[in-house]
Amino acid sequence: MIMKNYLSILIVTVMFVAISCLPHHQQSSEEYQNEVKQKIAELDKLWFEAWENEELDSVMTFLDEGFLNIFGFDMTWDKEQCRKNFQESFITSSIEDVEHKTVETFVDHDYAFETLLFKQKIITNDKQDTTIYDTRLMTVYKKQEDKSWKVFRLMGQHNPNL
Repeated sequence: MIMKNYLSILIVTVMFVAISCLPHHQQSSEEYQNEVKQKIAELDKLWFEAWENEELDSVMTFLDEGFLNIFGFDMTWDKEQCRKNFQESFITSSIEDVEHKTVETFVDHDYAFETLLFKQKIITNDKQDTTIYDTRLMTVYKKQEDKSWKVFRLMGQHNPNL
């Protein structure tokens, strides 16, 4: 419960700081926000397909060079740690029943903040262990020099009550 509250405070703080640092007149237009939201929705679809299909190289192309994966169960990985741990997970288990639903996306200039719900089943290859993840995620996308968008931060809290 304490970690859940801590993560909620962290997410709100990150969003508040990012939004409040920009003068009001510089905030993104509604048209720009809608355009980026559409791009983010497309990226989410491709990302989760690659994840469920365990396509490591494809999954890694969605991540910014400064990527950090921060989860409430005392886990923080940079991009290279993710590559190593994702690869091991793909070798030792299978991912099934991936679902995701965007709750809200806010775009401002070179960053997009998305809250979504994510579920998946991870089944060990020997079929002896199945873990169901039901997670609330906050994804921070960062605009790249080529105008594409990549995942810069991924923060989540797994629901341990399942």
